[in-house]
Amino acid sequence: MTSAAASPLPTPDAPPTAWIGHTLDGRYHLRDLLGEGGMGAVFTAEHLNLRKLVAVKMIHAEYTGNEEIAERFRREAMATAQIEHPNVASAIDFGPLPGGGAYLVTQLVRGSSLTDIINRGRMRWQAVCDIGAQIADALTAAHAAGIVHRDLKPDNILLEPREDGEVVKVLDFGIARVADHSAGTEPLTRLGTVMGTPGYMAPEQAMGEPTDHRTDLYALGVILWECLAGRALWDGGEMSDLLTRQLTQPPPPLAGEVVDLPVEFERIIQQLLAREAKQRPQTAREVRDALRALSRSVSAVPVSTLPPPSPTPTLPPAAASNRGLSGFIAVFVGAALLIVVLWAVRQPGGEEAPAPAEAGERPAEFVPAAGKGAPPGDGKSEGAGPSEPVPSARKNDLGELPAGLREPATALLGETKDGQFKAAEAVLAYEPEVDVPLWLHGLALLEKAESCEAKRAAVKRIAEANDKRGLPALQRLNKTPRKGCGVFKGSDCLECLRTTLKKSIDQLAALP
Repeated sequence: MTSAAASPLPTPDAPPTAWIGHTLDGRYHLRDLLGEGGMGAVFTAEHLNLRKLVAVKMIHAEYTGNEEIAERFRREAMATAQIEHPNVASAIDFGPLPGGGAYLVTQLVRGSSLTDIINRGRMRWQAVCDIGAQIADALTAAHAAGIVHRDLKPDNILLEPREDGEVVKVLDFGIARVADHSAGTEPLTRLGTVMGTPGYMAPEQAMGEPTDHRTDLYALGVILWECLAGRALWDGGEMSDLLTRQLTQPPPPLAGEVVDLPVEFERIIQQLLAREAKQRPQTAREVRDALRALSRSVSAVPVSTLPPPSPTPTLPPAAASNRGLSGFIAVFVGAALLIVVLWAVRQPGGEEAPAPAEAGERPAEFVPAAGKGAPPGDGKSEGAGPSEPVPSARKNDLGELPAGLREPATALLGETKDGQFKAAEAVLAYEPEVDVPLWLHGLALLEKAESCEAKRAAVKRIAEANDKRGLPALQRLNKTPRKGCGVFKGSDCLECLRTTLKKSIDQLAALP
């Protein structure tokens, strides 16, 4: 590293302001100090080659000697680099500082933090609904990449003003759990370790229990509540006091404070704040779609994306005002859509509607149900791949797995979709992470993947494992009919995945 300034670079113990005017690695000219904390500082910098402004986060040299803090900083760089999404401040570069320390270069976001906005007072529910949908969209992308933020809070959310409105940017994946099981990678935290921000941690996180993507959904519920109320939800006292209130008291109702708040919006927030992870919405995508639908609904027609309210906490009953004209409109629209769907699925090549998912499972419409609705095996299914018929899992194939992984592995290798979503969650939550073989981790990611890119990455991971046990799942997925998506069920649900899928199947089928 060299400095463009005439004077040498500051020493490790120099104050952050001493870095202003210097250049890192011949590319990043530090211009202004944006903020400073106990572990480091954030600067505005100019990328000299690209002539654009970026943000540079530095960690002090004294902390890079701390193995866990240094690893957390590296994980943040790795996590943000894996997520390419308009609502996530993406990573650009990462490297060591001369004399000790490290730096992370990210997209520069100009705007107010959600903390500052909440401190100004309550927000209109329509604005909160839009902000929540953008945060949920960012989480959808992160979770699809196997990343759980685990420190989602208003401080880590910026609102960048644009001509067509404000754009949410989610920051700081510093304690994210990254699903990386390559050789030599150790889990950053172990069972019993509490990391996060009191007041925004889900109960299971605060008690040091295993966490997953639903931990982020709890934090989102707290954020939405605070935006509407203009104050902290769980505030004051020691962490033990906060946790006691979380476990013994329901969140205060918002209906009395926000006069025009739709009952559907409060129901979504109450579900996000459920004490048990299994009682919350199961995916960020569900929440995003529900908030988008509510935002578009002028008359606040009930949102049906999320499951019915759980017994804990107690949720408000449906408002009588939704009856009458709005109820008639909802029934009429629903009947019309049902007729179109029934007509479409009975066309040649169409699929029968899948059976309702079990509680806690992925809704059937989010992921094509490989293995269900496929045509009878006639040996002519396009792209079915070699090694027909599709082999099934054998218990003696899993003998080397830890006892806690054998049951979910058997479910993921099974021919039925029942229980596979829960099995995937169990695999991704297993500790220590290094005990999860690459092929099994890939199967779990594939089951939970929602976007095409996430599915492709999971398929590649299964192929990279070079373990034939991943072959049956890929072959069953490839047998998904080439018609079944789109308004009239005429397009291929896996069109973007077929090439990668076939290549991976051929690679695994060629193994001895």
